[in-house]
Amino acid sequence: MQKRVAAVLIATLAACGGEDREPPFAEVPGQIGSLAVNDTSLFGIDAMGGIVEINLADAAIVGMLPTLAAAKEIVAAADWVAWIEPEGTGNVVRRRRGDGTVESTRTFEPHLAARATGLFFSDLQLVAKWNDDGVIERVATPGLNPRVLDVDATYAYTVEGDTSVVRYMVGTDQGEVLLPTSMGASIKDEQLAYRTGEGIRLRNLFTSFDRVVGTPPASVMCNLVIAGSAVMCGKYRALEGVVDELLSDPVNGAVAVGKDLYWVTLDGDTSQIYKTDAELVEKDE
Repeated sequence: MQKRVAAVLIATLAACGGEDREPPFAEVPGQIGSLAVNDTSLFGIDAMGGIVEINLADAAIVGMLPTLAAAKEIVAAADWVAWIEPEGTGNVVRRRRGDGTVESTRTFEPHLAARATGLFFSDLQLVAKWNDDGVIERVATPGLNPRVLDVDATYAYTVEGDTSVVRYMVGTDQGEVLLPTSMGASIKDEQLAYRTGEGIRLRNLFTSFDRVVGTPPASVMCNLVIAGSAVMCGKYRALEGVVDELLSDPVNGAVAVGKDLYWVTLDGDTSQIYKTDAELVEKDE
């Protein structure tokens, strides 16, 4: 039998503090917020809108990305990273390729999504793929003010301006409402996480099997992060119907690769980034 414990090593030692605290994966001067990760690097947006790059192999700081204005959203996959910067009355999406080349495309109100198959973005009544050859390819035509969640071979998934979650068949404007309203919706690995009054629910997008995975305190506002079979809401982990405090406050940002969760907290003027197994449980002897 397995037992899920609030005494997960990182959470417990972080809460207790002291010399026995689990060391962070990396430490970065300043306040790091949004995170993204690709095959080789971890990226974080700082309080001034700059983007720091950290090597995954040795946790060394590689340097800052060549931003021209304060970045406000970032995603990464494979050997590339992309982010959004304001420019004039609109915005630009910038992408740095693995060879260091930086390219940009001008937009209005973009949001980004990363898949191994490439970079996608939404903008007004558009979901598009930015192909490797630089061509912008329309994927779907959603409603007003969409925020792209994910794109697979068949559908583009968006959160609309009214918070509904809609999927559009790729190459068409044919949409199907999956949720009439949502809070904190996110999609990863064909799973849709969203929040309701009864807790955090996880839906399989292929089978439509939908279940409650845990109920964090109603007063806690958060962006949901899917990490393996767990869903993170700030410091709280929802897993198989149980909620525990896996992390320690404040959680400034988090990103997952499979069940591995990278998250950042503050220690004075330093950001400490940790790597945690989001499915970690203890087994009875």
